[in-house]
Amino acid sequence: MSKNNIDKDDMVGKRILIFNQELSGVNEIIFSLLRKRGWQLTIIKVPFPRILLLKTMISTFTPHISRWKENIIKKSSELDKLSSTFIKKTKFCEKKIRELDGKFDVIFQFLSQFAPTLNYETLEKPYVIFHDYTEVLCQKYPEWACIPSEMNKWIDLEKNLYHNAQFIFATSENTRNSFINDYGTQDKKVITVLYGSPLKIPIQNSKAYTNNVILFVGKEFKRKGGLILLEAFTHVKKEIKDAKLVIVGSNISENNFNQPGIQTLGYVQDPQIFKKLYESASLFVLPSFCEPFGLVFLEAMAYQLPCIGTTIDAIPEIIEDGKTGYLVSPGEAQMLAERIITLLKDPSLAEKMGRAGITRLQHQFRWENLGDQLDVCLKKCVERK
Repeated sequence: MSKNNIDKDDMVGKRILIFNQELSGVNEIIFSLLRKRGWQLTIIKVPFPRILLLKTMISTFTPHISRWKENIIKKSSELDKLSSTFIKKTKFCEKKIRELDGKFDVIFQFLSQFAPTLNYETLEKPYVIFHDYTEVLCQKYPEWACIPSEMNKWIDLEKNLYHNAQFIFATSENTRNSFINDYGTQDKKVITVLYGSPLKIPIQNSKAYTNNVILFVGKEFKRKGGLILLEAFTHVKKEIKDAKLVIVGSNISENNFNQPGIQTLGYVQDPQIFKKLYESASLFVLPSFCEPFGLVFLEAMAYQLPCIGTTIDAIPEIIEDGKTGYLVSPGEAQMLAERIITLLKDPSLAEKMGRAGITRLQHQFRWENLGDQLDVCLKKCVERK
């Protein structure tokens, strides 16, 4: 647990208790936006229950350490979608609320794997939720979905959580619509807040689009359409002999793809290396099967790269098909290859789309807009209290 000092008397009305769970690396940015607007934060990380972690470590043990870690992560993800785990985490939150004894004005919760209380009638302070995806949306991607026997219990827990929240901040219209249509949440309290670029927008007076370099950045190779991209790349190479595919964040060696022109870099931490990768690329491709938002598209747009994504989830809210890049149906390797070939063969079109992308980024995807929306709604919560 990490916790700031309790607020001074003159901060009453501006004190937030944050129940924190990691969300796409944006948590610290949101904390900074809130502090900038005068909010005093008490941040408490909601942990995976220790007893479950111990059981997971024992049940998945193997002498192969890296495989053991993978097994622990997979098993923990499964257990994290059990109603019993939801309740354990909620009891942890209830305990922290009692310990703070009212020394906060509003609760800010990341994600929906728990609630601030099991008895909403006794909760004296309002709460809001910041979330990028619902369980109903997860059902189309089995590796993220809770087991069928838990589905009804989990949905009921989510419904109660959403029903009693003052506001829900959804990171896309796709997710906002799920809150309203799948859970019956009042539309007036579900607010769409769009992310900004994770990177500072670089100053680039000119950019080359003739390198024929395709860039892919993603850790979960299968979910993010990596295998489809590899299949598409075989078609691209037939048309454009010097085409290159750079894969960042994923290790695909186990898939035995040893095609000429493919470079696999694995996890890259150095920002200067990332900068060079974006600068040398001709276009960015991420043909995901499931994507709550897709922050990496904003990174690519910051470097004036045309983007190719799929027609699912929030991606159509980021990429304007035919203007800032292309959208293809998930799993359509042939269509994906055709769109890549079009952009590699026409650098002027790639440049036009790249410039349109950075313009869209600068106008629509701004962290300051998100910060202002949070600030307004949190003030309303305190006033209504």
